[in-house]
Amino acid sequence: MGRDLAGQRPENLMVRASVGTQGWASVPWLAFFAPHVTRSMRHGLYVVIFINAHDEHITLSLQHGAGAALTQLGPEQGHLHLRHMAGATRKMANKSGHDFSNDPITLGSKSALPAGYEAGCALSRTWDAATISPSALQADLTAMLDIYHQLTGPLP
Repeated sequence: MGRDLAGQRPENLMVRASVGTQGWASVPWLAFFAPHVTRSMRHGLYVVIFINAHDEHITLSLQHGAGAALTQLGPEQGHLHLRHMAGATRKMANKSGHDFSNDPITLGSKSALPAGYEAGCALSRTWDAATISPSALQADLTAMLDIYHQLTGPLP
């Protein structure tokens, strides 16, 4: 579904997913990257679908990469930096008149990286995994990718 949606977009997007590299991830994800902005979840702005298996929720997020900030600044300063970046992005995105949530997300894990993802979230929508509608997810993903495109612009 992710690659099908990305293929219909006017901009070129990379689509990647992970369920973990050395075992199961505490929060599996499916991410959409504008290659001129970032090619990974470590840094930069991207759109991602998180799977919170603990609470059985699916979260769509406009997201700042957490890995580099946590490595370079440490957990406390990294979270502050990510919250600041997310706030600045939220302020710019809110000019587009969307109906996504500005509230913090919860990914159901106390691990360092998911906590960083929570801090780096600018906009989101969360659904109960048992009742999510594929058409609602597709419509919201399209709307979130539209906001992402407005913020990141075309290839330089």
